[in-house]
Amino acid sequence: MTANAGESGRPVSSPPTERVIRILELLASDPERGFSLSEIARILHISHGTCHAIVTTLAARQWIVRDRRSSGYSWGPALAALTRPVNKQAFRPELQRLSDDVGMQVILGARQGPTVVVTDAVGESLAAPHVSVGFRMPIVAPFCREFVAEASDQLKKEWLSGLGAPSPRLRRRLAAVLDEVRARGYAVERLSREYVRVYSALQALAAEGEPDEITSRLASAFADLTVVDYLPGELDSAEHRIANVAAPIHDTDGTVTMSVGASPFATMTPAEVSDLGAVVQETARRIESLWTARKEPV
Repeated sequence: MTANAGESGRPVSSPPTERVIRILELLASDPERGFSLSEIARILHISHGTCHAIVTTLAARQWIVRDRRSSGYSWGPALAALTRPVNKQAFRPELQRLSDDVGMQVILGARQGPTVVVTDAVGESLAAPHVSVGFRMPIVAPFCREFVAEASDQLKKEWLSGLGAPSPRLRRRLAAVLDEVRARGYAVERLSREYVRVYSALQALAAEGEPDEITSRLASAFADLTVVDYLPGELDSAEHRIANVAAPIHDTDGTVTMSVGASPFATMTPAEVSDLGAVVQETARRIESLWTARKEPV
């Protein structure tokens, strides 16, 4: 008897699993098309209620995404990370070189569903809390901006929707920040008392699993209480307290599936912030080159 056979010797099947697989295969058959819920249910002969439960779960993990205008479902960015898993120390030499150059802790984060998980960490920052491998940060506004700055308008809306009903002022700020992160090439996290407290709370909550309502409320409170990132002209003053600088790493299809960040937790001049951003970007490009050149998953 084989491990996947029942007592009769026939292979054991799982109808719920087969329904999930059939839905993913349908969407994969035409990646550029958005399938409506009714179409999926009709084509695959799945009840509307069961189909709705499956696609809602898949969309929550961003295995698939829903276009709010057409209500169509298509493949999501989280699948790219699943098909190309990250070896925890595959890029250790690049991280070590960056840490040695800047004299602070450097982390590599990989997207896993609705969170970014730290897959490797090198060095220490004297004033920064140590970030360990396995730490998860929820992809919810205003965090993980380097992962969504280049994403579709739909994914940006979903990222922003984690805040509930942000004020028009905050909505405009975050939209402008995403544009700036995309143009600049890296995200900058301001160091504040609120950031340290919320970061610690999110670290504890993320250890419990997926982002939930408490996580969203914390992120919303943080966004309301602090100034998120920097827009053009805001880095012109003499000094700034900086917590983290992070740059995106793209997969072969252009999707941002990883990021590399350095955590100074220190006061820096505009030139120092710019220099740090440049070397973090360069490390991201080198890791991206190694990542996309691989013929087999690491």
